[in-house]
Amino acid sequence: MNALASTPVGAYINEHFVATFVKVGTFTVANGNKQGGNVASYFCLHDGTVLHAIAGPVNAETFLREARWAVETRKLALFHANGHGKTYQTALLRSHAERLTNEYGIPVDNLYRAWSTNINLRMHSTFDSFALMHGGQRHHGGKDAGGNLARMHLLLYGSPGVKVERIYQYVFEKVLNEKISTLPVVQK
Repeated sequence: MNALASTPVGAYINEHFVATFVKVGTFTVANGNKQGGNVASYFCLHDGTVLHAIAGPVNAETFLREARWAVETRKLALFHANGHGKTYQTALLRSHAERLTNEYGIPVDNLYRAWSTNINLRMHSTFDSFALMHGGQRHHGGKDAGGNLARMHLLLYGSPGVKVERIYQYVFEKVLNEKISTLPVVQK
């Protein structure tokens, strides 16, 4: 599942993003192979604002689709916003809502009304309550509505404009069920 080793993925990332990484969990390297740990990928603006995220490993096709979605969604939001910040955020929010509804069968009408009337909605309560409500349901031919791609859309729908430093720990611990650790990598 090493999506970043794919030539088309690498070319797209190099064209549209600046790539970096931060080790936040612990794992072991044995015979040159990583064992344990997990991965989260964030598609951010230069200031750390998260446009989209992938929690956990995915194949190259999925990674490329999600990266393209982040780029095209931003372009469309900028076009519709015409320099208006609230319109831009609303366009991003609606894009996440469309994916939640159309691909995962998660209705978000009530959440949109709550978000638009209360800008101080906390991402934890938004994500936790909707993840619990929809996490066990199956939609669209048996797809798990609580899958990690849906969870990321749900999290970002509930907190548009969030900075990566505000959500990385939440994603790693609550979505991926891993512990944040500053311990060094163990070499065997």
